[in-house]
Amino acid sequence: MPAANLEETVTRYNSFVDSGVDEDFGRENPEFKVQTPPFYAAWATPAAHDTLSGVWVNGKFQVLDILGAVIPNLYAVGESATGQGMHGHGKNISSAYAVAGNNGGRAGPRRP
Repeated sequence: MPAANLEETVTRYNSFVDSGVDEDFGRENPEFKVQTPPFYAAWATPAAHDTLSGVWVNGKFQVLDILGAVIPNLYAVGESATGQGMHGHGKNISSAYAVAGNNGGRAGPRRP
């Protein structure tokens, strides 16, 4: 990246702090200026890793039907469960532990 581009970007962002309005991303009340050099820029290509799609679940990871009613003995975790605010393996592992720890053995006998 040419140094002039980086300088222009930092100056523009700092103007948003002065005005209290981020015109590029709509953040409310940006507070902190970028002030202390040296400044560096690096190319990064974002990649979609997670989605907020999947079957509808409640806080216990019980799968809900189209009307929002719990489907008995059906749970979904990780990438297959929708609406979780975290991403990656943390989401997958923590939700699986929650289901296993909170619901393990409580659903009654399994059907063959």
